[in-house]
Amino acid sequence: MLFLALLISVIAIYFLQSSFFEKHSFDDIDYNVKVSTEETFEDEDIFIYEEISNGKTLPMPYARVDTSLPDGLSFRITEFRGGAAVDTLRPHVESIFVLKSREKIRRRWRVNCGRRGVYTVGSAVVVANDLFGMNPMSKGFRCEARHDNTVVVLPKPIDLDEHFTSSFYHSGDVITNHGLLTDPLMIAGARDYTQFDPMNRINWKQTAVHGKLMVNREEYTRRHRFDLLLNMNSRDIEKDAVHPSDPGSVELAITVCASILDRVSGENIPVRLIANTPPDAISDDYRADTEGLGRDILFTPAFEGKRDMISALRLLAAVKMEMSCPIERMLDYVLEHSAAFAESGNLIVVSAYISERMIVFHDAMRRRGVNVIFYVTTTNRNADAIPPNVEVYFKTHSD
Repeated sequence: MLFLALLISVIAIYFLQSSFFEKHSFDDIDYNVKVSTEETFEDEDIFIYEEISNGKTLPMPYARVDTSLPDGLSFRITEFRGGAAVDTLRPHVESIFVLKSREKIRRRWRVNCGRRGVYTVGSAVVVANDLFGMNPMSKGFRCEARHDNTVVVLPKPIDLDEHFTSSFYHSGDVITNHGLLTDPLMIAGARDYTQFDPMNRINWKQTAVHGKLMVNREEYTRRHRFDLLLNMNSRDIEKDAVHPSDPGSVELAITVCASILDRVSGENIPVRLIANTPPDAISDDYRADTEGLGRDILFTPAFEGKRDMISALRLLAAVKMEMSCPIERMLDYVLEHSAAFAESGNLIVVSAYISERMIVFHDAMRRRGVNVIFYVTTTNRNADAIPPNVEVYFKTHSD
């Protein structure tokens, strides 16, 4: 009888404590996360500070915390293998500990910022258990967005001359551009025609004199305004009307835009950004128009010089990986309002591909006196042939 009484007592104690822990384990449990910096660049590391506190008298004998990061951020964990330190990147980490009565546990994690964007950290699932370890229970925690737990990851500029090459580079001498744009009114002389020169630069008088094709050698100007058009489509026809099927190529296009802005930041050249991405992700003031298709087109004020460079990069960091309208409709809209979108007379189009429609757009803009240059982040093209008067820069395969 004594054994039976003890057994009943143990069972009763088990169910009582199990019920008690189930009801009160997460009472006064607080979870908070802060970041070491509110702004950084791609591929840089930051620290996040995680705090879990138990404000009640009842301890938590078993606590497993599964901490997760938004897609684009990764925990950098250093492991020792064969006597050597090896870094691994993980989207989440797990840790187990005992949370005593009225105790706070603070931890620091090293986090790699792998992709541009605006990230709010502070997401975890806490798994608790009773004294016997037989009744696991869990609760999710998510911190509200604040300035001290949000990090802006800015796109990191790349060397355009290293990563892109003209579609006309075949063999022989290659002429390196020291600026993005030339001024056709500033003629420095003439030189022999090369296979990658646009036809509109041919100097017919010098050609007649020398008996061979000659082109104008134009000076590169440091005060030439231009506009930057970003295509959020990854291919000519997307399966989804909102999300590009190849976001990696669009991310590279955003990086190219950042690189162009960085390249001209020291020259005080005004640059405006045009894109078929939702403007409301950045500012309602950055719309091409307040009604019609213009509401869906991002159109920014001019960024000029180093003082505006960070603002431009912050804008690119906040760009959603979404298409607000088809690229064809945006090109038609820009063509219809070319006086507003390309008043500088120069337009750089950054896209994952080049299509027949873009070449038609190039010719139509040229007739309006606007010079259009293309940067293409893949080898994809829907155009059967690129006319010699179209200046296109394709991504190289060096990396």
